[in-house]
Amino acid sequence: MSNEWIGWGNLTRDPELRYFENGSSVCNTGVAINKQWTDKNGQKQESVEFLDLSIWDKMGENVAESLVKGDRVVVVGTVKVRRVEQEDGSKRQFVEINVKEIGATLRWATTTTSKNEKVVSNNESSFKAPAAASVDAF
Repeated sequence: MSNEWIGWGNLTRDPELRYFENGSSVCNTGVAINKQWTDKNGQKQESVEFLDLSIWDKMGENVAESLVKGDRVVVVGTVKVRRVEQEDGSKRQFVEINVKEIGATLRWATTTTSKNEKVVSNNESSFKAPAAASVDAF
């Protein structure tokens, strides 16, 4: 059974990048998935689902540099359900997507991309941050 998730929507908050002592990083943001349909009575219906996104290391750094709240994105990742116990003893669940791929959609925007510069040292490859990236909404 696969745990692969693919979806698109709008970022609900600006990406927040955090670094850990071991040098790794994570970028956290959220996405709103809007669904519209017509019910059997001919009435238009709409629902919105909110999901948290975790984007790790260089891809997370690229997201923090390139995307902002409101940008429309397509996301590929795996689903993780986080269970948290609140201070009052109640329990909550949060659906989180561990992102494997993310990018701006071109349905209502244009984008300019720049590739990260590849750096090789001690037979290991790494990438430097892009010089500039932008998304222009209509």
